[in-house]
Amino acid sequence: MAEEDSIERKLRKLEIQHAETRWLTLRLDDDVKELREDLREVKATQQDHTTILNEHSTILNEHSAKLQEHDARFDSVDSQLRSLTQMVGQVLDRLPEK
Repeated sequence: MAEEDSIERKLRKLEIQHAETRWLTLRLDDDVKELREDLREVKATQQDHTTILNEHSTILNEHSAKLQEHDARFDSVDSQLRSLTQMVGQVLDRLPEK
């Protein structure tokens, strides 16, 4: 009889452990599902931000090219203005004084 009680206790203990294991497994499955959903959302958000960043990079590159173009034009106009200033100075030097 003592052996039967011992076996029944062991069996009951195993049943309890099995129930706890099943509960923990279900909990883990739910957590994994939630993490996967969160990961999908993060990936979608990251994709959206990457697309927006690429669009902004394209616009920024276009603006950078325009800025370089305008810088070159400004340098050209500045150079021409300096030449004209020198020419006016030379003309003024050649004029007879009163």
